Amino acid sequence: MLKRTILALAVAALTFTGVAQAQENATFTLRSGEKIAVQLIDLGGVGFTVKVNGAERQIPTNDVAVIDFTGGSMTAADWAKVPEGQQIVLKNGETINGQLYDIGGTSPLKITVKTPSGEREFSSNEIGRIILARPANAVATSGANPALATATGSGISVSPRQAWSATGLTVRKGEVLTFNANGEVQLSTDPNDLATPFGAKSGRKATNAPMPNVLAGALIGRIGPNGQSFAIGSGVSVPMPAAGQLFLGVNDDGLDDNQGEFRVDITRTNRR
Repeated sequence: MLKRTILALAVAALTFTGVAQAQENATFTLRSGEKIAVQLIDLGGVGFTVKVNGAERQIPTNDVAVIDFTGGSMTAADWAKVPEGQQIVLKNGETINGQLYDIGGTSPLKITVKTPSGEREFSSNEIGRIILARPANAVATSGANPALATATGSGISVSPRQAWSATGLTVRKGEVLTFNANGEVQLSTDPNDLATPFGAKSGRKATNAPMPNVLAGALIGRIGPNGQSFAIGSGVSVPMPAAGQLFLGVNDDGLDDNQGEFRVDITRTNRR
């Protein structure tokens, strides 16, 4: 009986170890342009935990540009279709705009993404690639920082160098507006300190920003010169919290060293 118990505990321990070390084959493209074939294990405070040639190592999150689960690589034509920040490209062709939040679980791995409508979970076998940034050898966009995605379209320009940008719209309380934004902004002199309308790619926050609990660099709004700030992002419909003139801004606490812009298209969805 004792031998059976010990054997059962040993099997359970091996099973637990297998779960803890669940792996998924992937190709990492680093910001430097280097490609590494890895077995992806986890995403945590130390960055990505992977195995390379059987040896476990950690790769800082900010060093990684693309995670590819298909075994392929992005061409110049692929990069030309990427207008802004982080994207999750599914194998069925759907593209999800959002921030990579967590990787873990058993094989297939569970990938958690923060989107404007909330968290979404995917299996790694559903995902073709995760785009976190542009590597050094990707097609560059115009601007002082070649890694900074240029805003496109004729929407309202929101500069990260001024606290608030007037939209010219007067709204009513409860009126629902839909916001679609594109482009990137650089939040400091560090060329890697970039943000999409969803916020900083690094996941950092800014203590003295208008919304300290929202990601730095995120697109935000307020009604009137003294209204309460509210988060926007992109691809989201937002009921207006008050009546008055609508202003848009970038959620940052230091503006002088910023560059880039967001372009924001606003649609009234229930105007009467």
